[in-house]
Amino acid sequence: MDLSRYTAAGDSPLHHLDGRVKTGIFLASVVLAATLTNWMLALGLWICAAGLFLSLHFRFRALLVRLMIPMGIAWMVFLSVLFTQGSHPLFTIHVKFFTLTAWQEGARQGLFLFMRIMAAVTLATLLAFSTPMVEILETLRLWKVPGIIVDIADMMYRYIFIMQDTAHNMRCAQISRMGDSGSWAYRVADAGRIACSILIKSLDRSTRIYQAMLARGYNENSQGLRFFTRPIPVRDKWIGGASAAAILLLAIVNARWS
Repeated sequence: MDLSRYTAAGDSPLHHLDGRVKTGIFLASVVLAATLTNWMLALGLWICAAGLFLSLHFRFRALLVRLMIPMGIAWMVFLSVLFTQGSHPLFTIHVKFFTLTAWQEGARQGLFLFMRIMAAVTLATLLAFSTPMVEILETLRLWKVPGIIVDIADMMYRYIFIMQDTAHNMRCAQISRMGDSGSWAYRVADAGRIACSILIKSLDRSTRIYQAMLARGYNENSQGLRFFTRPIPVRDKWIGGASAAAILLLAIVNARWS
């Protein structure tokens, strides 16, 4: 399996920024986006994140594909708030056995939650597209995040692609054997059998990997070699300081407007 296609390679200024600085900036921005109380600030942060993504020289379609699932979840949140929160009707949908009423307060609150979710997810996606995962995880180690959490995240990142390739290979084998030519119910049952097989293989492999790690003296307090051997460049420190000041200013403005 070629893991190079999953790395955050690129030649934009954001790619060249030190990983420790990027991780701190974007994680702080995600926390800020999730706690904003003003919809204009949430919208502005979302637009800025999308603009930074375009600076990576990726196609905008890549961002849309990555955001499809979180956007669907945010849309469900919007609809649930729209039809359940408020006291002033906006419009009414009459169905055969019941009536759905949308509320003005629910529309405002749901749209605000939608923008907050999308701003936070877009910032997290921007971090993933511009920073290798190993730099993010090693930065978390520097921040004294428990080693067991970082190790689990590292293994999840490494082996999720193996599961993806295994599922793809099994799907190709199924198609080559005319496994998709049956009825809809048969295809659903076949997909369930494939998912079950992948899960069982994953559990077996995880057990073998953990036993191999124990045999090599692994424990959650194991100390490896330092990943970051050079100090943060002065230019990146200035960028990090300016970004931290901007985040702090945005938090203050949000507190004043709330």
